[in-house]
This record gives sequence, C-alpha cells and structure tokens, in this order.
Amino acid sequence: MEDDKHFYIDLKRTLIKDGPKFLSHTVMAKGDVVFLKPTLGAMIFCIIYIVVGLFLLGLAGLIYWNSRQLDLTVFIGMFGGAIGLFGMALIKPFMKRARFDKNTGLFDNNKDRDVKLRHIVSLQILNKIVERGQAPSYQCFELNMLTKNGRRINILNHNDLPQMQLDAAILGNFLKAEVLDLRREIEI
Repeated sequence: MEDDKHFYIDLKRTLIKDGPKFLSHTVMAKGDVVFLKPTLGAMIFCIIYIVVGLFLLGLAGLIYWNSRQLDLTVFIGMFGGAIGLFGMALIKPFMKRARFDKNTGLFDNNKDRDVKLRHIVSLQILNKIVERGQAPSYQCFELNMLTKNGRRINILNHNDLPQMQLDAAILGNFLKAEVLDLRREIEI
C-alpha cells in the first residue's frame, strides 16, 4: 500500500527571525542578470566602524612611538582593534552575493544550492516583528523565492516596504514569476 501522506508548509512563516531596520540591499537588473547591490547607506555604516578602528590603531601606534606609554597604547589599540573587527563583521552580510543569471540559467548566492531559474515558481513578500530586547520593536520584510521542488530561499530582508515591493516586481518581471504578497496584520 502506497503511503499517501501530505505535508503542510506554512508559507506565511518567515525564514529569518531578525532583520535590519534600514534598507540594506536593492535589486539591480543589467541585461540578462539581476543581482543584489548593497546600498550606500549600509556600506557607509559599516565602513565608519572600520575607519574608526583603523584610526584608533594608528593613534595607539603614534602614542607608543612618541611617549612609550604601553598601558595607554594597549588600551587604545585593543579598543580600536575591537571596533575595526566589529565593522568587518558588520560588512560581511552586506557583501553577500546573489545573482539570477539567464546566461547560465541559475540563481547563485554562494550559500544555498544553486537553483535553476526555470524551477522558480513564485516570489513572496512576508512581514515580521523584530524584537531587540530593551530597544523598540519594528516591522521588517522578507522577499523569498519558492521553487517547484518546495524549497524557499530568502533573497532580501529589510524594513523598507516600498523598496521591497519594487525589487519584488523587478525580479518577478525578470523571472516571469508571480509575486505573492503574504503580509499579515501585525501590531508592534
């Protein structure tokens, strides 16, 4: 006897719990390729930490060179190193590469298994509330793609709904895929 089990997949469940409170990426189309591009604001935010960290490391070196104050040099150097490393850790997710390429027929994000473009059946926009301990909660949005094999893969995750809808429309048009708006009423 054949096992005839059906599994329910909740398409309104978000894939990512967290999300930035600013616009991190936009969708860019160039010919037969659509890719994610980090926004200037997101990059500047991260680069400021890296520059401040490098400045403090340079200052630590200058202090040691001029006064040989080892305790102050170590304190400023460690503080600068920590800030610089924090900036480098922040910039890594903004540098994520994701591209939809009609020349190869593939979606590639260097994280998930490649997906053939012809297997993408739709895109979905979801909303969620991000809670940050003592900080105020805020609404965030996801753009996910669904494949004919039942996979859901996150494409974008940020809190700018008009940009998310525009990016979904650009990508949906490029892929000739339906965009499902599965946002629900939620209170912050």
